[in-house]
Amino acid sequence: MTSPIVLGIDGGGTKTVAVVMDSSRRVLGRAQAGSTNWNSVGVETARANLHAVAGTALAEAGRSASELSAICIGASGVDRPDDRTRMQAWLAELAPQAATAIHNDAVVALSAGTGGDVYGLVLISGTGMIVYGFDRAGHSRRAGGTGALLGDPGSGYAIGADSLAAVMWAADGRGPETSLTSAILDQLGMTNPTELIPWTYADTAWERFASVAPQAILCAEAGDAVALAILDKAARGLAVAVQAVAAGLSMGDDFPLVMAGGLLRPGFYARLVERAVESFAPDVKIIHPQVEPAIGAGLLALRGIG
Repeated sequence: MTSPIVLGIDGGGTKTVAVVMDSSRRVLGRAQAGSTNWNSVGVETARANLHAVAGTALAEAGRSASELSAICIGASGVDRPDDRTRMQAWLAELAPQAATAIHNDAVVALSAGTGGDVYGLVLISGTGMIVYGFDRAGHSRRAGGTGALLGDPGSGYAIGADSLAAVMWAADGRGPETSLTSAILDQLGMTNPTELIPWTYADTAWERFASVAPQAILCAEAGDAVALAILDKAARGLAVAVQAVAAGLSMGDDFPLVMAGGLLRPGFYARLVERAVESFAPDVKIIHPQVEPAIGAGLLALRGIG
């Protein structure tokens, strides 16, 4: 008799990853496809990408959709009832017999760090930022994740926007000289800071601003005072969000904190954030996930049938 299998899916704004896992937590198949966020790519493309990534992962595992016991997806943009209804219908198309669970992408990132335990906080900082928390009673709270215009401090967008502003301030004498100028101009293939003005307003997509955030980290690590001030501000912004969620759930100061997202991989910026959090939660347990969020989704699917 074959072992029960589940499908874990991490549906992001730029890519979707799916894994097939068995009851011993082994990954039998993995696949990657385009975004399943219909706000990014449209409804039909998102649906097609979901079917493609699931089918490819199952094919690699040598199993069929009819064998799936459960599916868990963590995706951005599924917090509203209508969005969840649409995703539920798509999962039913894949495997109508399977139990299904639909979560915000932060939940599967937390699961990836805790080994499938939905307890603690997860802090994500990439293009945007968000903090989610869950206590043992299943209560949840969140902070951030409201987008650049409503304030996502500590995100790639915020760091990038502050870095671009610092370059312009240095150029016109309002601010000190900074190595951010040459770093960002080199990245963008420019020679004069004034070229940043049309570049900035030609396309205000958050990802473009976030693309220069790594330069702030590199410059700060090399000792640039302006870049370091930007990162200190960003780290404090993330820490305030963590503190708000932890306090709202009465977590004390020894809760697990999973740090995820492109900007929070172990390194200079992550250490600044860790120190900022430890200033109010000295016994916090910092976790950098060793597995990807799709596996976190798979672990939640296994938990659902366990």
